[in-house]
Amino acid sequence: MQVVRRVVAGALLLCGALLGTRELRRQAAGRGVKKSLIGLAFALCAVGVLISQA
Repeated sequence: MQVVRRVVAGALLLCGALLGTRELRRQAAGRGVKKSLIGLAFALCAVGVLISQA
């Protein structure tokens, strides 16, 4: 169970970090997006941290 929790937490952190990087690059490039996914990226990272700490 502990291994599964760590794998899920790691996957969420990785996905959040990759998504956040992509969105920040998109914003820096000046491409206007109707809806930014940066909030989702932070939420994924936060959930990953909470799961890893549990």
